[in-house]
Amino acid sequence: MIPHNNSLKDSTMDKAPRASIYVPQVFRQFQGFTLRDIKEWSKEQKIEIILEKVPGKEHFCCRCGCQLGRQDGRYWVTAHHMRIMSWTVTVSFWREKRHCPSCKKIRTEAIDFISEATPHVTKDLAYWINRLTEITSVLQVSFLENLDKKTCYQVDKHILLRFLQGYKIPKVTQISVDEVYARGPKQKKEGETRDDLFLTIIVDIKTHKVIWVSQSRRREALDQFFLLLGAEACSQIEVVATDQHEGYGASVREHCPNATLVWDRFHLVQKFNEALNEDRKAELLKIDPEGKMGDLMNGKYRYLYLTKAKNRSGKDKLHIEEVMKLNEKMAKMEIIKEHFHRVFDCVETIHAEVMMAEIYQWTLECGATNLFKWIKNIRETKTFWNYFKYKVTTGISEGINRAIKGVKWQAYGYKDMQYFALKIMQKVGYLNNRFIGVSV
Repeated sequence: MIPHNNSLKDSTMDKAPRASIYVPQVFRQFQGFTLRDIKEWSKEQKIEIILEKVPGKEHFCCRCGCQLGRQDGRYWVTAHHMRIMSWTVTVSFWREKRHCPSCKKIRTEAIDFISEATPHVTKDLAYWINRLTEITSVLQVSFLENLDKKTCYQVDKHILLRFLQGYKIPKVTQISVDEVYARGPKQKKEGETRDDLFLTIIVDIKTHKVIWVSQSRRREALDQFFLLLGAEACSQIEVVATDQHEGYGASVREHCPNATLVWDRFHLVQKFNEALNEDRKAELLKIDPEGKMGDLMNGKYRYLYLTKAKNRSGKDKLHIEEVMKLNEKMAKMEIIKEHFHRVFDCVETIHAEVMMAEIYQWTLECGATNLFKWIKNIRETKTFWNYFKYKVTTGISEGINRAIKGVKWQAYGYKDMQYFALKIMQKVGYLNNRFIGVSV
């Protein structure tokens, strides 16, 4: 008996091999799962990858890593994956809840390809988010990847903390230590002082890279760095450039027996200008503030008196020349200022000592009280003269501080100070994909 045509057709189709679909390589790396289906929405430019568990898959606790026991339920998970061109991609699968004999609780199973920071993102996408945050802000990355800003922040911080676990402070011989203003007074917590609003930045002078960031600008902040570095590495440090902060100096003297402490030129000039400005204000009070001289010396011109002569405009030079003609003390203070700036050009310490002695005498003779006291204290301190032996400054740190302010401005400020410190080491240090290869 000849079968009916339809029956013959059905029989042939049953025996025919099932057609296979092409699966891009990016969709083949889901450990413990196989591809069940791919759905596409052309109008929305969206792809959904639907997975199913491989037979005999073992389940492990997401907390302790112990092998799980009996199943207690499951729930549907949809996680964002790497884009394909302009198409957004999601991964969907059933995630099981099982009893953990170690935790003695019902725990969710660990999924190898899901980020540990959030279950809504795959590890591949988490790694890509971190790469993007090296060149732009978290907010912009959230726009680019169509993700929540908080999710991007959690992912980025998690990966940076992973990087930090494998980070080793490089060996250094010359470092620069400076602080950067991190938080405003309104963010001060109970029990904190103004010192806690800063971050201490340690920079390798030779490579111009940030090698560590500590909370606050107390002595303990620098102590933490030296303890992490170790006694042997600390003994190899030759020069530490910093400002006149006593806490930093005390830490260097305790932990770095072979290091020479160098006061930074920038901060010394800053302190000199403060004393000079105080003497200007004192002289202004002695004369008629309402008269011609008072108008030439009032506060709106204070930066003009602190600027080097070669950096003044033609109009500013005429202004200073007129003041010098009318007031002898201001003329002498102008000479003292220019002489002080030339001190740092001295090649040998003996020449600097001679020039500082001249400045000391001139400040005494002209009655510049604030300058006299400051110069006297500086001359009696041995640390000041170390600059003429090594000629290193924290100018590198000051430049990096500008970059740090840019990072802070780009993110509209940071509430999480640990994350801010990590971002500094990522942007201007070694805590990034260029220097550290850690799987995430």
